[in-house]
Amino acid sequence: MAKLRLVKREHTLIYGMRLLPDEVLPERDHPRVTVELPDGGTETLTLHTITGDKEEIRRKLLESVDAFFEIYGEGLP
Repeated sequence: MAKLRLVKREHTLIYGMRLLPDEVLPERDHPRVTVELPDGGTETLTLHTITGDKEEIRRKLLESVDAFFEIYGEGLP
């Protein structure tokens, strides 16, 4: 009898972080950057900002990651 192996599609999560002093604010709430893909194409990513002390930022970031996978996780193969 042949055995079937379930193959899950892999994804790549792109992220970047930088902690800035509270007096340094981004020019816009959600600036966008262009990322070059391995196939030569490009995608635009929205940069999100979180303000607060270290623990507030950590909590909000983890909530944001959870929300991302709740929203987009269903549509990921």
